[in-house]
Amino acid sequence: MKFRSYLLPFLVLTSLLVMNCGKKLHFSMVTSTSMENGLPFFVLDGKEWKAEPGAEFVKLHFYADNAFSLSKVSIESCSGQFKDRIAAYVNFDEVYASTDVQNSNSEVIFDPVVQARSVTLNFQRNQNICLKSVKFYDEKKKSYRTYAPEIISGSVTASETASPEPTYSVMNLFDSKYENGYASVKGGVGVTFNFDFAEKKKISVIKIWNGYQRSDVHCIKNGRVKSFLLTGDDGYSAKINVEDTMGSQEITLPTPYKGQKLSMKVDEIYPGLTEKGIVLSELRFGHDGDWFAMDTLPKSKATASQNFDAFTKAALRKVLNRGLTGREVTEVAEGEVTDLPAGADNEVSVEENLDPPTASDWTIRLRSDGTFFLEGSTARTNYDAGEESSNRFYGMGNYEVKETSPGKIHLRIFGFLRKQTFTNFLDYGEGDCNGCGRDCNQVKNPDPNNTEKIFQEFVTLQVRGKQYYLTNSKKTENLDFSTLELSLE
Repeated sequence: MKFRSYLLPFLVLTSLLVMNCGKKLHFSMVTSTSMENGLPFFVLDGKEWKAEPGAEFVKLHFYADNAFSLSKVSIESCSGQFKDRIAAYVNFDEVYASTDVQNSNSEVIFDPVVQARSVTLNFQRNQNICLKSVKFYDEKKKSYRTYAPEIISGSVTASETASPEPTYSVMNLFDSKYENGYASVKGGVGVTFNFDFAEKKKISVIKIWNGYQRSDVHCIKNGRVKSFLLTGDDGYSAKINVEDTMGSQEITLPTPYKGQKLSMKVDEIYPGLTEKGIVLSELRFGHDGDWFAMDTLPKSKATASQNFDAFTKAALRKVLNRGLTGREVTEVAEGEVTDLPAGADNEVSVEENLDPPTASDWTIRLRSDGTFFLEGSTARTNYDAGEESSNRFYGMGNYEVKETSPGKIHLRIFGFLRKQTFTNFLDYGEGDCNGCGRDCNQVKNPDPNNTEKIFQEFVTLQVRGKQYYLTNSKKTENLDFSTLELSLE
C-alpha cells in the first residue's frame, strides 16, 4: 500500500505534464517561396530559419497531415518587431486574417476558431526575414507539439523527365510545392525512380500525393500512377497499388524494406484526359510513425542562382522577389531615357489600334524559386450595346526564361489560371496565395463565370528608366492585356 501511495502522485504529475504539453500536430509538407539557410521545416524544430536577403512578399506554406482546430498562430522573429503586417490564409482562401501592427505584430488570431488543413503566412513587405519559431494553437489556446519529417541526404534520379527540368524534376517529390512535381515526357508504364540514401533506412509505409495536384484540372488532364514495382537491397521486391484520389494517401508495404538503394518502377497508370505522361506531386517514406524526405535545399538554391543570373544579365535583378504593379497603356512617354542599361532598346512595343480598356489594374510577382503570382482586372465598355464587361484574372505557377538581352527578358509563364466574370470582384484579402494549401480534396462544380484552366502565356519584361513594361505576345489570348506599365510595389 505504501508503494501505491508514492506511485499515485507520480502518475498524477505525469498525467498533468502530458495534458499541458499540447496535442501532436504533424506537417509532412512545409515550404517557402524564398530560402537562404535551410528548409523551412526548421521553424517547427526551434531552429533559426532565413529567407533570401531583401526578399519581399515571402510566404511560408504549412500543410497538415490532418485537419486541426486553430485559434492562433504566433511568429517569433530573430530580430525584433516586424515592420509590416503578416497575412494568414487558411485552406487556400477560405479564411483570411492578419497581425495587428498597432498591438501584436507577431500573432494572428482566429475568432471564431477555424478548422485548418493548411496555413500560409505572407510576410508582405517585411524584408530580411529571420524566424526562430512558428507555433500553432488549438481551440483552448494551447500550443500544439509540431512534428516534421526527418530530412536526409542522398540522390534521386528518374528514367525520364519533362521540360523545363526545374519544374518537373524528380527532386520535386520532396519540395512540398504543388506548383512543382515530377512529370515524365510522354511515357507512363516503365518510368523508374532510383533512390540512393546516404545511410540505411527502414521503410514500412509510403505516403504519396498522386497526380498533378496543383489544381483539379491539372490532375484530370495528366496521367497518374496506378501501381509501382519496388526493388532494393538484398533482393527486396514488392508491389503496391495507388488510389486515384486527390490529397495524400498512405500505402503499407507488404514487406518492410531496409537498405540504401531503392527503385520504384511504374507498373500501371490511370491515363490522363489529354496528356500521355504521368505526374506525381509529393512522396514521403515512413516507419513506426516517423517520416523522412530527401533534402531539396541544394536544388532550390541552384534554381534560384540560375534565375538571379538570368535577370542580372537583363539588368532586371531588382524585380525578383519583389512586386510590380500598374495598368495597361496605349502609348509610352516620348523622349530619351538616360539610365538605360548598356545596349538596351529605348523603344517599347505597344500594339497599334488597340481598343483600350476603361479600367485596368495588374500586379505580378516573379520569385527567384521560379514561381510567379499575378492578379489583374480589365473592364471594357461596348458603347453601342451600352454594356460594360469586367473580368478578373488570378494566376499562379512557374516561369521559364526563354531569352535575355540588355534591359529585357522573355518569359513563358504557365500554371493555373482563374478567370472571373462578374459585377462585384471577389476580395482575396490582397491575394498572392500562390500554392498555399489549395483544397485538392474537393472538386467544384463548373461555373461559366468562374473558370479554372491550365494556361501558358509568353511575355516580355523590359526596363525603361524607373518604369517596367510587360508586353503580352498574345499567342494564347489567356490574359486580357497588351502592354502594362509597371512600378515596384
